[in-house]
Amino acid sequence: MVINSEYCPSAPSRADSLGLIGGALALDFANTASGRGSDSHLEHLRAPEHVILWAEHAGIVDSRTARRLMDRLAERDPAFGSLLEDALALREAIHRVISALAHGVGPAQADLAVIKDSCARAIAAAELSPNAEGFRWTWPIDPPRPDILLGPVALSATGLLRESDLSRIKQCAGEHCGWVFFDLTKNKSRRWCEMSVCGNRAKARRFARRMRSGNGDR
Repeated sequence: MVINSEYCPSAPSRADSLGLIGGALALDFANTASGRGSDSHLEHLRAPEHVILWAEHAGIVDSRTARRLMDRLAERDPAFGSLLEDALALREAIHRVISALAHGVGPAQADLAVIKDSCARAIAAAELSPNAEGFRWTWPIDPPRPDILLGPVALSATGLLRESDLSRIKQCAGEHCGWVFFDLTKNKSRRWCEMSVCGNRAKARRFARRMRSGNGDR
């Protein structure tokens, strides 16, 4: 797997503060890179620690479990040796599949296979545990394993593809944004990841073009 390495190295990762605007866990995970296809491409998952920080931010794990996961990394637990590589492989597969669907194109079987295999590994490591609403998948936390981080993402992705209205899967219309989301508007009219970000930027660009063309008074 090749990840675009042309990103802004001086900008800090925002893995623990990124907007969770996707409407589904898998879509928020796909949005852990910003400015795709531009000179300002920013990779927020640059180290295994960033995967844990994002998972805590997204509510996959609580702060106590996150600290224990960080301890496993510090102890060089071999189970976490491929965490970053596995996370990026899953994320890029999800993003490519969702981007294809958003543009009315059939996703690549290779990307679907990555999601399927990740989901299969996650379920194999999980247990069905009862809760107030029925049953849910859980992963061991004593000690915590990498599956607790990527398992919920993989299950979210397969659930989205199997059970949702795929016509509501969208990609932000912002220039070089690339973020994806599930459109919950009544008439499926959402265009932007966030109106306050890409929507306002698009308005500003349109205004600048009108000014340059001498049509600013129209």
